[in-house]
Amino acid sequence: MNTTVAGAKGQLGQFYATYSHIIDRVARFIFGILLFAGVNHITGYMERLDSWVVVIGLAVICAFLPTPFLTLFGFALLLAHLSSLSLPVMGVVAVLFLIMFALYFHFTPGHTIMLLLVPIAFWFKIPAVIPIAFGLMGSPAFAYPIACGCIAYYSLRYIHTYAKTFDTSGLAGTMTRISTWIRELFTNKEMWLYIFAFTICLWAVCMIRKRDVAHSWKLATLLGALIDVLILAIGAAVLGVKLNIGVVLLGHLAAIIVGLILEYLFFHVDYKHRESIQFEDDDYVYYVSAVPKVKGNESEQREVKRLTHESETGRSGEDRTERPKNKKPSSQKSKGQQKGKGQQKGKGQQKGKGQSKGKKTPPPAKKQKWENGMTDELLMTQSLRRDLEKEL
Repeated sequence: MNTTVAGAKGQLGQFYATYSHIIDRVARFIFGILLFAGVNHITGYMERLDSWVVVIGLAVICAFLPTPFLTLFGFALLLAHLSSLSLPVMGVVAVLFLIMFALYFHFTPGHTIMLLLVPIAFWFKIPAVIPIAFGLMGSPAFAYPIACGCIAYYSLRYIHTYAKTFDTSGLAGTMTRISTWIRELFTNKEMWLYIFAFTICLWAVCMIRKRDVAHSWKLATLLGALIDVLILAIGAAVLGVKLNIGVVLLGHLAAIIVGLILEYLFFHVDYKHRESIQFEDDDYVYYVSAVPKVKGNESEQREVKRLTHESETGRSGEDRTERPKNKKPSSQKSKGQQKGKGQQKGKGQQKGKGQSKGKKTPPPAKKQKWENGMTDELLMTQSLRRDLEKEL
């Protein structure tokens, strides 16, 4: 069963490697449809833009552009709808989003799409997917873009709820409504409850998936979903926030499914062959756990090296002396160059027979400090070597 699943993963990897340029464009196209349809659903104040022709046209354009253009077009579509509702509201939203973008680029550059991804997750009633998915694939720093996404969603939801009052209250009434909106936004208990729960869930998932335990990604997904549900349930009871428990549970079930899919795609390992080793040098004692990845294709399958006691103590004396014998001393080469061609061949053969045993070869060059005493069996792969260097 494990080999069959790994084989399917290997075929998916080969398929993506072959058609990656097409798959990336299709993925951007699908996400663009979800994004622009979500913006039209939440706002939709300008009738000329609230159509599937506009949604599909913008998605097609974004499919051939880099991913940050999705955020740019989505933000432009949002401002266009708000301009049709009220120019002061559009200005306040533009300033609010620009402030979040400025801080966003400072803390987590390169992930601007999350600012619009969080409102879409709320729109589909699966907001718990965000902290679990980015906890598995990201870092604790993603708490800031998640918080900004929650603020953006509740801002748009408030505007959508009181859109008629913004449209008919005049300039003075609009400014009063905007001040009320800002005050209610930053005192919204439900929004802060979600921000707190998502932050704790994200941090818990990030810490658990990095632990040296078997099936760490599964544990991180399940425990993260459980922690998020408990915080939301307890917080709703204490703060008096009304939450639909059925919708919350279904959203966390979807988040668990997404977490398991991400583990299958990016962290499919074989814990049955997991091994731990210990070695030391003059300054440190090192503990290393090695878990082989599951390979699906026969061309990708490799022999799993066993980290036995022999590999920790080193090879025997015969194996260590075999390698330097192939190297000739530099002094021998210099003497051969000073003499004639005929003498060089004759003496070179005598030295190769008589002096190769008596004369010691120079010791090999010293390795790095943390490599002293290690053999080639301990350096299982280049990736393990890089991981050790990063940790030290």
